[in-house]
Amino acid sequence: MPHISRRAALKNGMLAVGSGLLAPGILEAISAAPAQAATPHAPRVSGNGRILIVIQLAGGNDGLYAVAPYTDPAYKTLRPTLALAKGDTLPLNAQLGLNKGLSALMPLWTAGQMAIVENVGYPQQNLSHFQSMYIWQTLDTTGAQGSARTGWLGKYLQTIGDSGQFPFTGLDGGSQLPTAFMAPGVAVPTVTNPKAFGIAADAARPGRAKALLDFTQSFNGANTTQSAFGTLLSQTAQTASTGAAQLAKAAAAYKPAVTYPQTPLAADMQLLAMAITQGLDMRVGYVSIGGFDTHAAERTALDRLYPELSEAIAAFWQDMQKQGFADSIMLMTWSEFGRRAHENESQGTDHGAAAPHFVIGNGVAGGVHGDAPALSNLDANGNLPFQNDFRSYYATILQKWLEVDPTTVLGGSYPALDFVK
Repeated sequence: MPHISRRAALKNGMLAVGSGLLAPGILEAISAAPAQAATPHAPRVSGNGRILIVIQLAGGNDGLYAVAPYTDPAYKTLRPTLALAKGDTLPLNAQLGLNKGLSALMPLWTAGQMAIVENVGYPQQNLSHFQSMYIWQTLDTTGAQGSARTGWLGKYLQTIGDSGQFPFTGLDGGSQLPTAFMAPGVAVPTVTNPKAFGIAADAARPGRAKALLDFTQSFNGANTTQSAFGTLLSQTAQTASTGAAQLAKAAAAYKPAVTYPQTPLAADMQLLAMAITQGLDMRVGYVSIGGFDTHAAERTALDRLYPELSEAIAAFWQDMQKQGFADSIMLMTWSEFGRRAHENESQGTDHGAAAPHFVIGNGVAGGVHGDAPALSNLDANGNLPFQNDFRSYYATILQKWLEVDPTTVLGGSYPALDFVK
């Protein structure tokens, strides 16, 4: 087996990334944690075996259109065209109704498997998409985007196992690794197509395919440059190669128990279902659906998005129930902010503050948690006041569901809420 140095590996392009594996998670681990290269792999992923599915509603979901306070007289005043009437909603309690576009979630609500956490936000809400997303993912509320190097999900994954030994402990079904997964020593793959996942040679350069084969055959390290970087590079390539084989095998074996909708979000949810049912030891799965920045024609946009969201969740949950995994799974949603209480002149809503979020699973305490939105107590910008800090939202899931000390992940103490049993 030929000797292959780090310099040769980089020169010959043997670590070109296949279309199904994006580099940031792997390369973040390489650049941020070279000292961990020689750390022995953990014998198994630790923790309680529970799984968290995170669904990002990118753009700032309008909570007042999703969960409507239709009995409040101020609602119609603030939203002459966007306010939902009683007939447009499904009753949740005496004050609130669920948008009928989310009707696929109602069986979960009726079964006590869905909690709605109202008025989630944080002090001095940042109204920039990028900075607020950064705050939600890193917990750095200073707004100095880029100063934090770790995300809350990455910190959690640090506590439960070695992502080199278990490459799918965290899994992103999408096209760009979320900042929430960033952490030293944690490599999370982003997968758009299981068949395209892996290390690829550059087909445009002759000889690279053979060089790649030589490199992958030298993963035992005996003939690879013995340096911290070289060892870590070899381990990273081994992880990607092993992961590609595991994912291909899982994709071939997975048989969904339900028919998923033909939508991008449902396809991403089905990827996570495959990872769960085929024993890839996934503990955190992440998907995203965009389009929630509804400055104009909001009703048209959300009347399309809400069925896609709810039907994908419903199909995933039914699949997990039928295959016997539902007891191990909890789903949570997040969005960088809500929308302003009053509609604008374009029949849309502008960037706001507090909003409700959905949590689904057999481990939730079903129902509405928190007060109805305080439409008579808006701030100077017309935004809803927050009642539940998003860090308490996270702390509740970390402490009561994942059973880890939330202070180790959040860097501070935040009171747990009551939406998890």
